[in-house]
Amino acid sequence: MNAQAKILVVDDEPDLELLITQRFRKKIRENEFAFDFAHNGTEALEFLSDDPDKYDMILTDINMPEMDGLTLLVKIKERFRHQRAVVVSAYGDMDNIRTAMNRGAFDFITKPIDFADLETTIEKTLEENRILRMGRIASEQLNQTLKEKEIAEIERHKAEQSEKFKQQFLANMSHEIRTPMNSVIGLTHLLLKTQLDDQQQKYLNVIRKSSENLLVIINDILDLSKIEAGKMDFEKIPFHLHDHLDTVYQTMLFKAEDKNLEFSVTVDEGVPPILIGDPVRLNQILINLSGNAIKFTNEGKIKINVKELSRKNEQSILEFSVSDSGIGIAPEKLNKIFESFSQASSDTTRRFGGTGLGLTISKQLIELQGGSIGVQSELNKGTTFYFKLPFIIGTQSDLKKSTDHQEEFSAEELQGIKVLLVEDNHFNQMVAVDTLTDLITGIKVDVADNGLVAFEMLKTEDYDVVLMDIQMPVMDGFEACRKIKSELPEPKNRIPVMAMTANVTQEEVQKCFEFGMNEYISKPFDPKNLLNKLGKLVLAKNIQ
Repeated sequence: MNAQAKILVVDDEPDLELLITQRFRKKIRENEFAFDFAHNGTEALEFLSDDPDKYDMILTDINMPEMDGLTLLVKIKERFRHQRAVVVSAYGDMDNIRTAMNRGAFDFITKPIDFADLETTIEKTLEENRILRMGRIASEQLNQTLKEKEIAEIERHKAEQSEKFKQQFLANMSHEIRTPMNSVIGLTHLLLKTQLDDQQQKYLNVIRKSSENLLVIINDILDLSKIEAGKMDFEKIPFHLHDHLDTVYQTMLFKAEDKNLEFSVTVDEGVPPILIGDPVRLNQILINLSGNAIKFTNEGKIKINVKELSRKNEQSILEFSVSDSGIGIAPEKLNKIFESFSQASSDTTRRFGGTGLGLTISKQLIELQGGSIGVQSELNKGTTFYFKLPFIIGTQSDLKKSTDHQEEFSAEELQGIKVLLVEDNHFNQMVAVDTLTDLITGIKVDVADNGLVAFEMLKTEDYDVVLMDIQMPVMDGFEACRKIKSELPEPKNRIPVMAMTANVTQEEVQKCFEFGMNEYISKPFDPKNLLNKLGKLVLAKNIQ
């Protein structure tokens, strides 16, 4: 049995002590947890000064009188460097949260506090602290008791836990950002379909483009974490090369036109028209490279070219190049541009923005598919990125077999369906209801604020499909789906459930299916994708 965990809570809200002691009364009674409470940073330092090793973690608010949480984090880092602190802040206060993480906070949770999330965060922090203590003990006893194999095992365990916590942090950050992003993108999409004057149309298009750019950055960070964890999968499907190049061209054309740049895509003769590989990742690489080219070019042109380097049996090696007439890259900087979060200079970041992740991710996506990437550049004259990728040569027959399996549904096929939307965020409720109403004539949408309300509604009402958020108070989407599938009588327990959630990691998606969900769509969602997935679920239900 683990020793009692001692936690120092620093918060000026008078009700929090009662809420925490009620929530964790069982763990307190069984001596698993013990809490001390301070009302500001000054009181917290007094607790720590008495015995800095007394506490296994600190949970601190940011905004407090006398000494706020950000100042407290600095003091902890200076005087009690082994302490692990988790910060609490309002949902929209991301600037303070970012500052707190930079000042040494281990993790964060948002207000209003979801106590299930709080418990998970506490357990995670305590586990990290136990591992760090093991490391310190091992270091102190190294010369006397530990052998090299035991040290290696501790280091391996620490590395695994560190990677696990990093993945969890990225997943939490993604969810926190995607939730409001769903409202921004969804409502912008709906507004653009209304009567607008030219200025309103212009402003909304700026909001739409900015939101999409932010989503690209979020996805880049998640992709990098997948690659580092060895969890990146690639498809092997037939696709028409010209169609996907046209998608890249149409996607990037408006950005080039905004800067009055020429933009062209050319394909040499002899390049196989149909390939078998991962078209989505190919598009991602080309959009990353052409997006960079446009960003760093103020006048002139951008050109994408494709040529075949070699062919053997059914395999073709293609070379893709993206050339620009932009600012170029200094020779001494060329070897750094593929590093994570790196750009040619701090001035580049300041002038052009971006995370510096696009090239890193592109390089790794190319190499994981058996390819390679290179760059040629001359300062103030332009840059060319070129990469090689192997593909299987496909046929029209391969393409037809693939498209035969891709069903698309029209809104007319879904007229009059009845949907139960389970979502606690009122803005996202609005987006989902209004989008569904706009897509499907005669649709009826009922709303439940959490999983328990949804379960009770399903006892008395019939629906064609359930759209289920995951993170909700009272009862989350996982537990709600489990109860629907296991406790409702036939045929209600066969109702299709689609997860509609900002959780986008591979583990979270897999967990959705393990709990009995039939389909999954991520927030922010694409209306056409939502329509097709609804069609598939409703059709399957009607066939049963």
